[in-house]
Amino acid sequence: RDYKSYFPIAVTRISDGIEENVLLDEIRVGDHIKIRNKELIPADSNMISGQALVDYSFVTGESTPVRKKVGEPVYAGGVQTAGSITIQVSTEVKQSHLTQLWNQSEDRSEKKSSLVSIIDKVSVYFTVSIISIALIGFGIWLFLDGLSAAIMVLTSVLIVACPCALALSLPFTFGSSMRILGQKGFYIKNTSVIEKLTRIDSIVFDKTGTLTKPDENKIEFVGTSLTREEMNSLSILSSQSTHPLSQALARHFPCSEEALILGFVEVSGRGIFAKVNNVDFKIGSGEYVSAPEQDIQESGSMVHVSIDSVYKGYFVISNRYRDGFSHVINNLARSFTLYLLSGDRDTERMRLEKFFDSGKMLFNQKPIEKMEFIQDLQKNGANVLMTGDGLNDSGAFIESDVALSLADDIYHFSPAGDAILEARRFDQLDKYIQFARKSLSIVKVSFAISILYNIVGLSFAITGNLSPVVAAILMPISSISVVAFATFSTGILGRKLK
Repeated sequence: RDYKSYFPIAVTRISDGIEENVLLDEIRVGDHIKIRNKELIPADSNMISGQALVDYSFVTGESTPVRKKVGEPVYAGGVQTAGSITIQVSTEVKQSHLTQLWNQSEDRSEKKSSLVSIIDKVSVYFTVSIISIALIGFGIWLFLDGLSAAIMVLTSVLIVACPCALALSLPFTFGSSMRILGQKGFYIKNTSVIEKLTRIDSIVFDKTGTLTKPDENKIEFVGTSLTREEMNSLSILSSQSTHPLSQALARHFPCSEEALILGFVEVSGRGIFAKVNNVDFKIGSGEYVSAPEQDIQESGSMVHVSIDSVYKGYFVISNRYRDGFSHVINNLARSFTLYLLSGDRDTERMRLEKFFDSGKMLFNQKPIEKMEFIQDLQKNGANVLMTGDGLNDSGAFIESDVALSLADDIYHFSPAGDAILEARRFDQLDKYIQFARKSLSIVKVSFAISILYNIVGLSFAITGNLSPVVAAILMPISSISVVAFATFSTGILGRKLK
């Protein structure tokens, strides 16, 4: 599906104070569009009225909503999360920033010669060499032993020489590898991707949604301990809001009892106030809750809490990384140079420095900056694997040698790439890459077997010790042996994968 699959069929246009529903294709530059809470912005626009708190995670990967003021631009693909706003369209849908990101993936070309092309070239020289050897042998034996012996040598050489074994080793090995990896949840576009995986020396990771689990957070409370009743009230209060941090609290601390909520007020982007079972609760930003200055200055995503006008402390909400994250990163670091590119802020830099060199982590990265980073690595001779999960990664995907998408489910957006890895198999990523590398070793051994067969067969044929009938029997046997070796060797190698 393309990006329009995630867009509404129609939007609300305001004309002379009258609201009307129009199809997406009918939007024109200058139109005033009404965007309600949780609706998606369909075109690049400017804020006209209202309070915008836009979730750009679909486009940029940044999980924290961005506040926009009247007069500031808002971009297609963002989701409004703080009530109704009015925007003025500045760019048609087909020319928007989101469309440009999507269209980047339409012009992807192969940049480096593949093993298949090398085999094709070798096959040409192989054919010319065999014909030359056969003609030379014919001439020598015609001179030494007459026409009958010369014809036998010529025929035997042409029959026993087998480029088939040479040509079949690669597709059968890589084809078996694709089948095995597919059974393990690692889906590859074609066999050339396996070959390119064997050349990788640098891996670039996106953070949000790739290394971290979507909609899962690690939450810690700093301050005066809260009672069970207070936690239950906070959970109920948080569940009333659509703000991502409130939803994170509600998911992490599910309410166990019902409660009476009165006077619920949500100040967009700042916090919530309400009476829960006749107790005043206020949660939100440090400024809104009147937190001490030293707590307001703390970094990270924080939700401050006061109960009956008494400040209690704050929740620190951080990302929860995928299962096996540290194991995979440490294993990959032994063989590859690792980089981290993220559209998020650097609130988790210190935590990630345990796994990535500080100079190889870049935050607040725009899609074009990610793409340019990949280009710079390649200019320095690197072969790059890019892993990501969102549209903001599509430019980097185009430039990378191998583009790998992580997919949590079939409805999650994935940019077009070379391979898709089921997110639940992330802890096996290092093993899958090593499996691809070992598959190339099988191809090389198959080549060696094929070349050895041809050398031995030609030595018997050119010396007149091999009849055409025996050569006709040996030729298919060589192909079968190479195919069998490639298939069974790959199968044995695949048994070690989970």
